[in-house]
Amino acid sequence: MELEEKIKTCRKLARSFRRSDLYEDLVSEGLLAMLETDDRGNNHPETLVINAKKKMQDFISLRQGPLTIPPSDKTRDNARAIRKGQEGPLDHMANNTYGNLRHALEGSTELIEGSEGSYEGATEEMIWVNQIGNIMKAKLKGRDYQIFLLRYGPEGLTAKEVATALKISPRAVQYADQRIKRKLAMLK
Repeated sequence: MELEEKIKTCRKLARSFRRSDLYEDLVSEGLLAMLETDDRGNNHPETLVINAKKKMQDFISLRQGPLTIPPSDKTRDNARAIRKGQEGPLDHMANNTYGNLRHALEGSTELIEGSEGSYEGATEEMIWVNQIGNIMKAKLKGRDYQIFLLRYGPEGLTAKEVATALKISPRAVQYADQRIKRKLAMLK
């Protein structure tokens, strides 16, 4: 991919984020990511685009102000119950929801028991990575976990994009995807 094509691609990606206030910065970040990837010897166009998009998403996340999310009273009460070692949920939470809360907290209820939790950047991504990501990290082996993050994480890449990013065959991604879905089904 020639420099002009890289610039054109970064401009298109930057516009897709609909952040006119950050447009020039996004173009710069994306182009820098493409050039760094190219410098490392990986000049496959799809990989360049994936890395540029990721760099732009990271840039936007860092520029967002802190966001405060107050947990619900039900969640706070059940977090206290977990800390006290209670075996079952309080009457206003389903058993499987309580189990998921217990598993997500993994012994630390400090954040959720406070009156509010403060997160920097893209809140949904942070929550996803901390809760679901930690659960799946324990359930999946190395490469499967990488595929899980790329496929079902904030980036939401296609199987083909994951194969390109990890330099593996699309068939290997499909097999890993099947294993991941079986593991996810076990969590229900």
